[in-house]
Amino acid sequence: MNKILIFSIIFLSLVGLSSCSQEEIKTYKDTDNIYFSRAYFPLFSTDPVIDSTGFSFGLENPSIKEKVYKLAVRVQGTVSTVDRKIKLTVDPSSTAILGTHFTLPENILFHAGKEVDTIPVTVKRTTDMKTNKFTLVLNLEENEFFSTKMQSKVINVITKKTISYIRFKLTVEDQLTQPKGWVAGFFGPFSAKKFYLMCDLMHLDPTIFNMSPGGPGLSVPDVQYYQNFMKRYLIDQKASGNTIYEENGTEMFFP
Repeated sequence: MNKILIFSIIFLSLVGLSSCSQEEIKTYKDTDNIYFSRAYFPLFSTDPVIDSTGFSFGLENPSIKEKVYKLAVRVQGTVSTVDRKIKLTVDPSSTAILGTHFTLPENILFHAGKEVDTIPVTVKRTTDMKTNKFTLVLNLEENEFFSTKMQSKVINVITKKTISYIRFKLTVEDQLTQPKGWVAGFFGPFSAKKFYLMCDLMHLDPTIFNMSPGGPGLSVPDVQYYQNFMKRYLIDQKASGNTIYEENGTEMFFP
């Protein structure tokens, strides 16, 4: 009898939790409510929900002058058979300048037949990004097609941290910092000169170092090969009277 009672309590608790997790989404189901998708639905099941993100041009080839960031938006309510205009405004707190650091489509549309769509934000690579980070804060606003009733939610009751469904911040820069794929035990201290020299000599795509060690091009045999190649290169250059130095004047080395 006690076991039956315990199982009944657990079952009812799980049902209650499931209902709570869907409560907010159901509240606005029939209102054509628009919100930034990743604030409610993570990109992957293991990812957190977010209302801000960032990226760097630092690992990109110098020939790359711009990138398009596709900002996902989602609508609650009936899927429309016609395109609908989205009202998106740039928040005054943004430090990125429209036309200089980014551009937006002249007409931003939520296309017919879709429950989820994307807003293409074109981010331009500018020289001032070498020394400064720029933020672009975008706000979804109500118009004749959409409401914005689902605005924010407390996601940590202790810290009172909230996540916004209608405000998204994108941070961008062009500063080369040590990427997560740089294995210091094999490559030694990171420097931009060493990094680009290694990529140039072995024709490596710098963006592979955006991935964690173990990913494509960064397996243990790969990393060992890069290390041994560079050690031999530096030894040969020094033997021929062309010692390779870092920007700070110290001799470049690989462990």
